[in-house]
Amino acid sequence: MKNIIFYKSNTGFTKQYVDMLQNRIVPLEVYKVEKINKKLLEGADNVFFAGPLRNNVILGLSKFLKKYKYMKDKNIYVIATGIQPPDDEKRDLVITTNSLDEYHVRLFLLLGGLDINKMKPLTKMMMKLSIKMAIKKDPSQKEMLEQRLNGSLNFVSNSNLDRLVDIYRRVNLRH
Repeated sequence: MKNIIFYKSNTGFTKQYVDMLQNRIVPLEVYKVEKINKKLLEGADNVFFAGPLRNNVILGLSKFLKKYKYMKDKNIYVIATGIQPPDDEKRDLVITTNSLDEYHVRLFLLLGGLDINKMKPLTKMMMKLSIKMAIKKDPSQKEMLEQRLNGSLNFVSNSNLDRLVDIYRRVNLRH
């Protein structure tokens, strides 16, 4: 059985999940999303994509879905990592924003992390500005928001992958 994952990771939290998944789904070929091509997809039974969320957009997903015609008959798993706890409303927003209702994919929202110091300069500046604005809007959240401004939050956990791995196993037992 051929399993392959393509990913995009900006600050490393999505890559942490990719590494964990590689230990739980064996074999699993790993590639950055820029490497996606028809040849790599040939013969794959299960195709995974993992990317970070920014304003409900899964970064790198559009590049991945451009090759959908080569994987539409495969089991496709999409992982989106973010700092907002997943719920039904968030899931619906992500599906709508990324037009995922047009594709046959399984979507998994996983808690990732935030490390402002690993962000690109413009993103870092915008994040700091938005946190400062949030503090002005709700001073009662100042301590928690300042922690985000000055440090790293990491919610990545192997247990967050349990549901995905369970569904992967159930789907592949049928074949």
